[in-house]
Amino acid sequence: MATLPLTTDSGDDGGHYLDLLANQGWALLPGFLSAELTAGLRWEAMQSNDWKRAGIGLEGATHNTIRRDHTIWMDGKTPAQAQYQGLMEDIRLAVNRAFFAGLFEYESHFAHYPPGAFYRKHVDALRGRGARVLTSVCYLNPNWCAEDGGQLVMYNEQDTDILARIEPNGGDLLLFWSERFPHEVLPARADRYSIAGWFRRNLETANPL
Repeated sequence: MATLPLTTDSGDDGGHYLDLLANQGWALLPGFLSAELTAGLRWEAMQSNDWKRAGIGLEGATHNTIRRDHTIWMDGKTPAQAQYQGLMEDIRLAVNRAFFAGLFEYESHFAHYPPGAFYRKHVDALRGRGARVLTSVCYLNPNWCAEDGGQLVMYNEQDTDILARIEPNGGDLLLFWSERFPHEVLPARADRYSIAGWFRRNLETANPL
């Protein structure tokens, strides 16, 4: 599993994650968020009463056999969310410079996997047909251990081999190209919190008539 020695709340660290995105299509950035920001975001998520069952597809239909997590869309209006979205803006600008990716905006939501929750294997965007270009997953779980489950399993583009099993450790950030990698979240055995996000192209650009 590839890792990067990032300092807390760095956002860039000289662009080493850009090399990994270019060479292997994904990058794990351990310790991307400071412990303080990780704790602040986790506290916001845990205190909220706005959780909704996560949906599937454009119409957001729920389906117990595919996913059982709950989500809250982020609006950036709290100091912690604004700080997090500022870091994502730094990544958006860096990826655009490096790959001429045309990333137009970033959307994200908190995700909560209660014990027993999972998300079956899927891809985040249909190849050549979606606005989502680059996926981000940032973890908010202190003191997570392997026995707690909830690992994200990433498969190669042919969906024949496992590339990585990623522990949802607090402060770590995962980036990967949305169209390329099937992935799943294994059943959690403890409350698992994260932020899932997508850097998007403008819909008119992504889906020209």
